[in-house]
Amino acid sequence: MKKIKFLYNKEINRIEWDNCIQNSVNSKIYAFSWYLDIVSEEWNGLVYGDYELVFPIVMKKNIFFNKIIHPLFCQQLGPFSPSLFLLKNSNVHSQILSFLDENYKNFEFSINHECSQIFKREIRTQYPHIKHIDRVNLELDLAKDYESLFNNYNNNTKRHLRKNEEINFSITVIEDLNNFINILQKYVGDKANLKSSHYVIIRDLISKCLDKNLGSLFALYNQEEEVLAMSFIVHYANRDILLFNVSSKSLQSNAMTVLVDDYVQKECLQNKVLDFEGSNISGVKRFYKGFGAVERNYIHIQK
Repeated sequence: MKKIKFLYNKEINRIEWDNCIQNSVNSKIYAFSWYLDIVSEEWNGLVYGDYELVFPIVMKKNIFFNKIIHPLFCQQLGPFSPSLFLLKNSNVHSQILSFLDENYKNFEFSINHECSQIFKREIRTQYPHIKHIDRVNLELDLAKDYESLFNNYNNNTKRHLRKNEEINFSITVIEDLNNFINILQKYVGDKANLKSSHYVIIRDLISKCLDKNLGSLFALYNQEEEVLAMSFIVHYANRDILLFNVSSKSLQSNAMTVLVDDYVQKECLQNKVLDFEGSNISGVKRFYKGFGAVERNYIHIQK
């Protein structure tokens, strides 16, 4: 069994790193080098063999010591590998936990769904002083036809949609990023405790994804051409991620219901999932589950 090695950011071969992420069994857009560059002040990595498995380590500088953190807008990190054997290998996971435990007094990060159970087992048996909590992620399989998907909506979601059947909404793909940021700031900013630095990250993330043809901005308008809801969806592999969304006016939940339902109608019968990114907040969780989404949860680790 090979040993995990720690590499500082400047030592990482980004081509090899991104190739590992792209070809991984559990590939997630969050772990690409360009994505990590945007969401973190500094990131390094653990690498197994010749980039056969990688593990991003996002740092936050402190006066007295460096702390590993989990960045915003980056739901699941952890180990990534094209080899299912390595992803399921307890020795590899033990090496990762041992390195982190020995070298850092404080850390917190989330582990991708595919590796969460193995990490749980290793922590319970070898590292009881490390805490872990379950976090909710909700996904909707879009492979079925729309009628089947609609039938699986809950009664509340169906009621919201029927209530708005006579309203002449229009939904379009937009390019006005400034308008999206302004509306996000107006209706979400205070509730989500977003700071000016967070808006810079959001803008850079959306811009980069649009440049790479990996995302779409959508807006729902009423008859007066007022924006009622907007969303930004990331497209990667067989996963569409609802990364950012915002509703305005008093029609909030209804407007977002209409916007999500329109997306389901247009994207159904495809071999992919709509990833709502879930939430442990009961109201948000209930809203996403209303579309028939199921839980594919992950864990958050803290020391």
